[in-house]
Amino acid sequence: MKGGLVFPDGFLWGCAVSAHQVEGNNTGNQWWQWEQQGKIFDGSVSGRACDHYNRYEEDFDIAASLKLNVFRTSIEWSRIEPKQGTINIREVEHYRNVILALKRRGIKPMITLHHFTNPVWFEEQGGWLNPESPEIFESFVRKIVEHLGDLIPFYNTINEPMIVATMSYLFGIFPPGERSLEKCLTAARNLALAHGRAYVAIHETCKELGYPKPQVALVKQVPRFEPRDPSSKDDVEEAQRRDWFFNGCFLDAVSTGEFQPPLGNGEKFDYLESSWEFIGINYYSRTLCTPQGEVFPLPFTSFPEGAELSDYGWEVYPDGLREVLLSLRKYGKPMVVTENGIATRNDEQRCRYIVRHLKAVHEAISKGADVRGYIYWSLIDNFEWVLGYQMKFGLVEVDFETMERKPRPSASLYREIIEANALLPNHLERYS
Repeated sequence: MKGGLVFPDGFLWGCAVSAHQVEGNNTGNQWWQWEQQGKIFDGSVSGRACDHYNRYEEDFDIAASLKLNVFRTSIEWSRIEPKQGTINIREVEHYRNVILALKRRGIKPMITLHHFTNPVWFEEQGGWLNPESPEIFESFVRKIVEHLGDLIPFYNTINEPMIVATMSYLFGIFPPGERSLEKCLTAARNLALAHGRAYVAIHETCKELGYPKPQVALVKQVPRFEPRDPSSKDDVEEAQRRDWFFNGCFLDAVSTGEFQPPLGNGEKFDYLESSWEFIGINYYSRTLCTPQGEVFPLPFTSFPEGAELSDYGWEVYPDGLREVLLSLRKYGKPMVVTENGIATRNDEQRCRYIVRHLKAVHEAISKGADVRGYIYWSLIDNFEWVLGYQMKFGLVEVDFETMERKPRPSASLYREIIEANALLPNHLERYS
């Protein structure tokens, strides 16, 4: 192992998917409606997606062949609760079978309770602008835990709440396509409160029913914001401003229970305070910041000339993951990289991406970051929201006509890393 980079014993190695992106035929949510309106950039609709709803056993066989010990997936709210207050027991049993299929293969399930999609009935009530939305979500969470909590060791309450708030209500890219800072901040506050209520509901329900105590996390996408010119006071302040708006104010709210500007004026919610056993961190890229005149420009819009880019147009910047992990040590919680991956048709680039980002994770661990796991996005190519089927994130290629799965060379590389629990010297020599 001389020259290799060894990860801690018990390190979680996984891949991730989300229900709407892979299952197919999730017709009861607002994203399906959005697609039918022609809002997807390549003109596609999710349709049957990867048909994972019917092929999950096949996909989990692949996951087991890669030696994954954790798998992150989501439960589609609109399947479970097609009408408010009405639970579809057949769909509950489907997800029980999905979770049991993972456990039979020795893979720990990490279950996301909200990954971008809302039931149509919830959206028609105002979605995350509805002041009752946190309580409505809490009710759904309690039902899931009651029926499935005996099987779930890890929960992710809400995936990327600030992406939901900004893309849905500020930039107008996700449904319902609003462009209002006030609505964005309202949604962000309600998403934070929904997370806090979900956290309490999970632990209360597990305790009441005698289920094993789970670990619960919020999953936050944490882009790295850096000044375009580090010697420019204006650029430094702009990077700090964007980082606070997109990252800091939300994470601080979950840590302290208090909403600070721009989310609020110090209002305290005791149930929100420290409502996490670990922090789920999604990291893809950075943006270089300089004042632009826009109130809140999109993340991932600026990068150095000549930078390596993914097919998504995001800069490949592994150092940012190290710095993000180190910056979040202040919260005093263990961390899991719950998403990190690249959209590319060049699998050699994907191999480089994985090795270089894992090297950054190892560097963060060596400097005191308590990182407990790494989950690659994604196991299989899938429906990438507003970009449809253009983006290829998968370790496994999917032929969307035949539904054939074909592991890429990056899948073999990932398996080698997992089996060694280390980046081996040949990985570092070839890819870093």
